[in-house]
Amino acid sequence: MKSVLIFTFSIISILSFSQRNEYELFLIQHGEKVKIKNNQAKIDKIPFQLVYKFRTPGSWDLIAGSNTNMQEAFSKGSDAMKKLLLKAESGGADGYLNEDESIRAWDGKIQTGIIYDDDKHHRFDTLYRKGKWIFGVRTVSFLSTENDELMVEEWPDSTLIIGTVNTKYLSNADFKPKTIILKLNIKDIPNTSMFDVKGKTFLEKGEASFQEGCEGCGNLGSFEFKKNGKEVEYLRPGSDIISFSTYRQKNKQVTVGEEKISFTVISGGTQILDNETVTKYNLILQKK
Repeated sequence: MKSVLIFTFSIISILSFSQRNEYELFLIQHGEKVKIKNNQAKIDKIPFQLVYKFRTPGSWDLIAGSNTNMQEAFSKGSDAMKKLLLKAESGGADGYLNEDESIRAWDGKIQTGIIYDDDKHHRFDTLYRKGKWIFGVRTVSFLSTENDELMVEEWPDSTLIIGTVNTKYLSNADFKPKTIILKLNIKDIPNTSMFDVKGKTFLEKGEASFQEGCEGCGNLGSFEFKKNGKEVEYLRPGSDIISFSTYRQKNKQVTVGEEKISFTVISGGTQILDNETVTKYNLILQKK
């Protein structure tokens, strides 16, 4: 009788332990669940959301990238991806509540640590519940790389591979961490018209006129309109201070910030004209 009780208790413990470590991963874009088939999904080259579904407090490591190591780990399956995941180093402290809306895309060198201790201590930007399940939403607007912090729209490749593993009970010899792998096939969104400035960089027409004793003065002005269609990085004519702001465009009119700077797009989208100073800026780069 005692052995039966021990056996029953062991089965219950295993089942309970298994339920504690169960989790799933979903992908959301445009407010809808993205279809995943054979661990692959198609998304637009804009921000997306990773949604962890779990029952109890947990922790997960996540790596992302598109280099040879990531491609090989994806093609070989979850065991190869798990090895890459468990070798990845911590990249330092991660803020709570996913304030930066970012994951690390260091091709397996550095991992993003995702945790849920309770509703106040976690690394998701949104939480909700359905029955016994907790859903943690991790919005991804930026991809932190080894050299830069890129918007999703600026990711240089057509694919992004993601691997994640639950790590909370790794010290338990009986725990077999579940690894989930996803290959995102990313579709670029082209400009809506030739006059759309999204993803384009314009440089002031003319020549720089540097001044002695004023290092940085005399630069040509430039405007780099980001591919998200919302932000711009710019340098005013003669200035040495790079500024950042938002912009909006309606037809051929572009307004930067609170209507302090405005342009008309001319010459088939290859020039912008400052509406106040009549300064012309030529197109020098269009990101594909």
